[in-house]
Amino acid sequence: MLLRTTAVIVTAVNDEQPQLPRPRSRRRRARVVALTGVHGVAGAALVRRLEADDRTERLILIDRHAPALPLRDTVFHRVDLTATLADVALAEILRRERVDAVIHAAFHDAPRRNLEAAHELEVLGTRALFRAVADDVRRDGTVGNVVVLGTTMSYGALADNPQYLEEDAPLRGGVAYPFIADRLAIEREVGALRTRTGLPVAMMRLAPTVGDERTLTARLLAPAAVPAVLGTDPLTQLLDLDDLVEAVRLAAHGRADGIFNVAGDGVLPLSTIIKLSGRLRAAVPESALRVGLHGLWVVGAGLVPGAHVAYLRETFVADTTRLVEVLGFRARYSIGDALARHAALRRGGMRFAA
Repeated sequence: MLLRTTAVIVTAVNDEQPQLPRPRSRRRRARVVALTGVHGVAGAALVRRLEADDRTERLILIDRHAPALPLRDTVFHRVDLTATLADVALAEILRRERVDAVIHAAFHDAPRRNLEAAHELEVLGTRALFRAVADDVRRDGTVGNVVVLGTTMSYGALADNPQYLEEDAPLRGGVAYPFIADRLAIEREVGALRTRTGLPVAMMRLAPTVGDERTLTARLLAPAAVPAVLGTDPLTQLLDLDDLVEAVRLAAHGRADGIFNVAGDGVLPLSTIIKLSGRLRAAVPESALRVGLHGLWVVGAGLVPGAHVAYLRETFVADTTRLVEVLGFRARYSIGDALARHAALRRGGMRFAA
């Protein structure tokens, strides 16, 4: 039995003057790119960027719901990654569309209270996609590489972390924090896919991201008083959404393999980030903050559970040397620039176009 999918050609309506045809790159063949998770912050930004990219011959979108406003012609396939036989449907899409690169971005932007549903989407959905990729490789298909979006939070926020965490550092996050535990499970799936298929698979461990009000970091900085742990002031990295998109795009087109920490240049104490965001720092003892966050989480009023306190207490700064030396990418926006751009976005003074 096959799980049927729906393919839809989506075209944006443009009332402005027609654009001249864009010349294709003469040096590199344009590629067919499949993208999962088009409604998340990163996924939506990647749709806009990849559709405007000369190196993308055709963009294949995979999600439960079609995007509201694509910028150019694209192909949409309606697939629920948690459905029975989703891997069969995905394998058929990869084969039919002759996909060259797969970008997996179907992950939640913030913790979810329904832990079972979150696990099904992020871990079991990833497993279904990877089975489809492995099937394509086994049949001598067209998929040549995979890019997966991860997080530097996977390293964990612990007192004995080194000053800069390199990609081979142990992943110690996720203790009593299912949101991060699922990300660690995805990391294991990535390793298994690379071993099973021999494909280049890039795991992009992304620093806390700003540039869209829906990111976890932006939402944590949104209240007038931002919670903090009394007696601590951890150094913090940030990543601008535009830099996130560009790093992922380069990894997809460049067939990057391995793990890459992705962050803007520079670090700042959390207190400084709160101040530059125009907010007040509400520092309370760790035990009280943990209990308070947990209480709000349980009644449905909180953004993060009590386990998130560790990331407000300790430093988890990632080393981006490999990103520069291997992928050839350096973030355009430093931590100060990213904060300034985010503040302008919040005031409505600018609009980002990834």
